[in-house]
Amino acid sequence: MLQDILLQAHSFIVVHPYWSAIAAVGLLFVHYFIYLPISSPLWKLPGPYTYRVSQIPALNHQRRGTWIQKVYNLHKTYGPVVVLSPKEVSVYGLKYVNDIYIKNFPKSSFYANFTNHGHDNIFASLNNEQHLKYKKIIMRLYNKGNIMSPENDTRRVMIESTTKLLDYIYKSSVTGETPDYASVSPELNLHAKGHHVAWFNKSQRSNNLGVEVFSLFGAYAMDVISKFELGKTNGSDLLDNPSDREIILKHRQVSGMLFWTTLMPEFWNLAATKMVLQSVKDISQFRVSLYDYAERHFSRNGKSLTTLESLKANGLNGPQAYSFLSDNLFAGHETTAVQLCYLVYELSRPGNKSLVKRLQRELFEHFGKPAMHNDVIEDLEQIDKLEFLDALLLENSRVHSSIPGAEPRVVNQEYTVEGVSLPRGTVISCLPYALHRDPAVFPKHEHFIPDRWLRYSEETEEEFQQRLKLQNKYMMHFGKGIRMCLGMHLAWMEMKLVVASLYWHFHSALDDDWCEIKVDLEPIKFGRENTKGARSDQEMMCMSDAYTTTGPINEECWIRWFEN
Repeated sequence: MLQDILLQAHSFIVVHPYWSAIAAVGLLFVHYFIYLPISSPLWKLPGPYTYRVSQIPALNHQRRGTWIQKVYNLHKTYGPVVVLSPKEVSVYGLKYVNDIYIKNFPKSSFYANFTNHGHDNIFASLNNEQHLKYKKIIMRLYNKGNIMSPENDTRRVMIESTTKLLDYIYKSSVTGETPDYASVSPELNLHAKGHHVAWFNKSQRSNNLGVEVFSLFGAYAMDVISKFELGKTNGSDLLDNPSDREIILKHRQVSGMLFWTTLMPEFWNLAATKMVLQSVKDISQFRVSLYDYAERHFSRNGKSLTTLESLKANGLNGPQAYSFLSDNLFAGHETTAVQLCYLVYELSRPGNKSLVKRLQRELFEHFGKPAMHNDVIEDLEQIDKLEFLDALLLENSRVHSSIPGAEPRVVNQEYTVEGVSLPRGTVISCLPYALHRDPAVFPKHEHFIPDRWLRYSEETEEEFQQRLKLQNKYMMHFGKGIRMCLGMHLAWMEMKLVVASLYWHFHSALDDDWCEIKVDLEPIKFGRENTKGARSDQEMMCMSDAYTTTGPINEECWIRWFEN
């Protein structure tokens, strides 16, 4: 019967194409203008009309790299609740943060695309029970006590890696002994300025040369996280082998395809270039070679098992374990590199010299002055207590969050917003980028002002603590609730150690051969449309608009270093 109906319909279309087209338009009209308004409760919520009837506008903004700013502006226009597509809403405010993330709505299918080696992992698991099961296996390894313990190798790995970082900056920038030529026009970063104009060291300096810190910090973070996951002698050695650092750029090639990976995976093969496909293969080979070596060389993290050995001890072997490791390697190096890059950038701007002096005053007061160019502050406990350093990191992660994009969850119970009961299966999320810019909580919210994390002279201690508590409630730089980033203590300590050690030895400046340096402290914008001619430092450091790892739009940041 169905076959007969289809044949008759086909015959009618062939004979009456004009009337068939009119009928098709009529059906679309009825569907979008009558059926959807009557059937969907989301139609009662604020938002643009086109977003109510189709997912295409949202997908197009994400494809173009304009989505975070768009959602932020939608909230400015429509208020705390806005429709993003026929089955998705964005909400804003502490109530929603608590309901969705603290009370732990399940993850949306968006995250299922973050599997590796054919298996899920902590980040990709959608089911809350499965996530908790995975988390119990390794969460102890990532707690602060374990990270800081002198009985484990983690602190020694961070200190040794920081020593190598200082040595590289000293030789490549301060003395100019080994200039960073490889980063000027790398094959894997077509956005680099060196592909368009010969600029490196046009001033013909013999020392205090520019160093590309975005990739350098990525190499540092990869060395630390890989040794943490696999063992002190089993991880990467990118700081020792600059020629191997291309793997950091290859990771960026793949992360730049996030839209196709997570939202349009069926079109991946059409969208991926030869360079991207080769990067995928090279990254896989890089990871698997690390895992193969670690499998053949058992290692503990001092008194504790490594992540690999903990997974194996709990029955997760081979590709199942590797999925966890690959996720941690990817996220653990990129997010840290973004944060370090932007904090060093802020401390290199002419208008922020006073911040550097305050940081160095704090460092010299607690640790004296270094004797050698690669001395590292080994007192991690004291570094962790430095108030101004902590304020710098907090403000940097507020303004330049590595993951500013929405973290989608699914309504799996009765839930009401603005008097409207959302259907089960509705995707709902908060936007960290917007929360970090609440003008009532963060005055001059677009500006980098570390002092907002310190007590004001006119405040009582009680007033300060209340303000600090409120500000922290609006921060989602590591997520919220049970799904918060497991590696946050490791990342936070890495960044504190690196920034403290760098500015204990050096002060920094933007490379004026690379960019026109602006004296004013205008906020850094979001999205490629704000790069204009990409001449000034503010244009060059414009952040890419993406769910995660929102580094500089041109994927480079050139900094000159000077001994104190």
